[in-house]
This record gives sequence, structure tokens and C-alpha cells, in this order.
Amino acid sequence: MPDSGTQPVNRSPAAIHMAGLRPGGTRDRIIRQATQLFIARGFAGVSVAEIVVAAGAARSSFYRLFANRDEVLASIIRPVFESGVAAMRALAGQPPVRAIDGVLDMYLVLWRDRRDALRLATRMGHSHFRLFEDVHGAYRALLTDLMRRAQAEGILLNDSGDHAARIIARTAVDVLEVYDGDPRLAILFRRTMRGTLLKPAPN
Repeated sequence: MPDSGTQPVNRSPAAIHMAGLRPGGTRDRIIRQATQLFIARGFAGVSVAEIVVAAGAARSSFYRLFANRDEVLASIIRPVFESGVAAMRALAGQPPVRAIDGVLDMYLVLWRDRRDALRLATRMGHSHFRLFEDVHGAYRALLTDLMRRAQAEGILLNDSGDHAARIIARTAVDVLEVYDGDPRLAILFRRTMRGTLLKPAPN
């Protein structure tokens, strides 16, 4: 057969999946545009049709990659908590003060690499947590365990590991938002969070 000058298109499920994962590929565009829409208008205020238009994708391409909006939301947020779980497990053997510094560094890395997904993760109502409840629960348990170890060391300002874990979960992203754009962001974030969580070092 003469050479037509074209290569056969690989239509296997694996090839389709990998094409969607390429930076700038259809899946990547859908996730990026959906993230922006969800942040701006809330999950309930965004339709599949609007995501498809914003991403410049065909509706058929959307449903080839995602079952529904819930699956898009899970694809945005689950990696945030998966990164958190991996980081927390890596810190498990560290002394509490060093481990807390590691948690703050983890937030700084997520802010650098997955800023909008991190923002979205803190804005989702509890009704959507079922989509990533397993990884969120694992992250919360690991963070609480770390802060209880810090409590046992007597280094927490409020003397409560449970309260300290909730303070991190509920305020870290807000503090990053305050300092966003400041070249001293990392220093200011660490200083603010340490001052909120830890007793002053003895003179």
C-alpha cells in the first residue's frame, strides 16, 4: 500500500486518556476553565454547557472524559488533598515543631502549584465533600495527629491539638490570600501562622 503521508490515529482508551492529560489538552482545558468558573460563581451556578464553551471543547469530548460536573470537581480538588496526605505522611517522623514548619511549607508549595484548586477546596460546602471524603478525612486525621503530638510537647499557644488543626485548615489559605503578591509571602505566611499556633520560644 502506498504511503499516504499520515500516521494512523491511536483510538485506544489509554491513548485518549493520555491525550486528555496533556498540558493544554482537552481535559486540562476543561479542568482549568471549570476551576475558574466554580471560583467565580460557585459549583451550583455553573453548567456543563458553560464549562464546554469556556474550554472550547465539544460536549461529546466532555462526556468522553468526565461523567458529570461532580467528576470535574473531584478531579480539581482530590489532587490537593492527595498532595497533603503525602506531605503529612512524609512528616510523620519529624519533631512536632519541624513537622509544623513542614505543613506550612506544604501550603506554600500548593499555593505556588495549585493555587486555584486550593482556593476552591476551601470554598466547597460540606454537601460536596462526599466527592473526596476519603482523602479529606485522611488529611484531617494526619493533621490532627500531628497537632496532638505538638500539644503533648506543650508548644501550642492554645494547648489544644484539635483547635490548632482546625485553625490551620480554616485560616492558612486566607493568610496566603492576604500576602499574595508580596515578595515576602513565604516569610510573612510562616511568621503569621507560627505566631498563631506556637508559644513564644523561651528567652
